[in-house]
Amino acid sequence: MRVAGLDFGTNTCLCLVADIEGPQLRVLSDEVEIVRLGQGVGVNRSLHPEALLRFDATLARFANTISRLKPERVLACATSAARDSINRDELIAIGRKHGVPIEVISGEKEAELTFRGTLSGESQGPVAIVDVGGGSTELMFGEPGRLESRVSLDVGAVRLTERFGVDVGAITVMREVVLVAIEKSGFSVDGRSRRVIGVVGTLTTLAAIDLKLSKFDSERVHGHRFTLNAIEDWIARLAPMSVDQRRTLTGMEPKRADVIVAGLVCLAEGLRALKENELRVSTRGLRYGVAQWVAER
Repeated sequence: MRVAGLDFGTNTCLCLVADIEGPQLRVLSDEVEIVRLGQGVGVNRSLHPEALLRFDATLARFANTISRLKPERVLACATSAARDSINRDELIAIGRKHGVPIEVISGEKEAELTFRGTLSGESQGPVAIVDVGGGSTELMFGEPGRLESRVSLDVGAVRLTERFGVDVGAITVMREVVLVAIEKSGFSVDGRSRRVIGVVGTLTTLAAIDLKLSKFDSERVHGHRFTLNAIEDWIARLAPMSVDQRRTLTGMEPKRADVIVAGLVCLAEGLRALKENELRVSTRGLRYGVAQWVAER
């Protein structure tokens, strides 16, 4: 079955079109656009008119891809920014305009679908996933096909940056906010050692920087590894830079330069909460889970 699974996050919108036969998923198109849908949502609890205009233009492009590839089923899931906005109906109306049904999903459902999508094609064994988004961060663990524990934290790269800024002095207070969110969530792990997978833009961008990729290469980024110490080293290196200086780094996605440090703080503290010291980068994530979910409906 040919399906389209879309992920409308606080910072990034993604559109995956794939053929799914049982456990096999063959990618036909995988588009990514930084929309910053969550602009100002942390303060105003409302989707900004400029963000909705950017979203409208992006969805028009995605709709052209969907029209060309003709999937049998289409579903978009909107996450933190839409969850927290009083005018989310405007987002859904833009979806209707372009023929794309949008469901606003809970943080728990987001974690479930991200876990499933990230692990599609993975072998058995204990695994944990850290998903740092623009508005929320999800921590989860289990085994392929069996999610044991999940939590959605109300902290993310865009939300923390808008609240505390981009300079080095913000790092300490960002860490404190993330640690409080983890503590309040009650998240804990047992004593089993797990391989850890990190997903979405903060980490894939860091991998591109670490690999000095002048052009993003998903095959090289997927599977790249970072230790906790390496992530902390990158925080220490990036935090003192201005946003313009960060943009000059080979591999940096320019639209992510302002929020990447806050995203890495969430990532580092998430890895500590999982009591692990290394993770592997995945270019998969929520959109893969959405595609599998809509194929079954």
